[in-house]
Amino acid sequence: MTGSPGEAAAQATLAGEHAAVYAYGVVGGVVDPSGALGGLARAGYGAHVNRRDRLERSLRALDVEPVAAEPGYALPRPVTTEADAARLIRRVEDRCAVLHAALVAASTGELRGEAVGWLSDAATRGLAWGAPPAAFPGVGPT
Repeated sequence: MTGSPGEAAAQATLAGEHAAVYAYGVVGGVVDPSGALGGLARAGYGAHVNRRDRLERSLRALDVEPVAAEPGYALPRPVTTEADAARLIRRVEDRCAVLHAALVAASTGELRGEAVGWLSDAATRGLAWGAPPAAFPGVGPT
């Protein structure tokens, strides 16, 4: 995969996972930890941390240095309410679905199978945060 479209897609997906982990951290500070969104935030954070770690291991196994997380990420708007948090996560999961779809298209083997699952998870997680259903998640306008 070194120097391949699969490597580029894995790096782009990893960068997206870094951003998703950051976004879920922001959201975790806003939502009620004992409420429904608190549970969704914890689950989403854990899922994205696991994906990030999996992608880093995959790239290192190929002697490829994984892209590092940024020290911080610009948010599209302030996140001060649960409605703001839900809006941000819908956007994050939509973006992750696009990245996962690209990884599905560019990868093979075990990583491709995992990316299919990640795409489905991003679409489902987006729905849980109030996103409208999409016929083909990760494909088309975002």
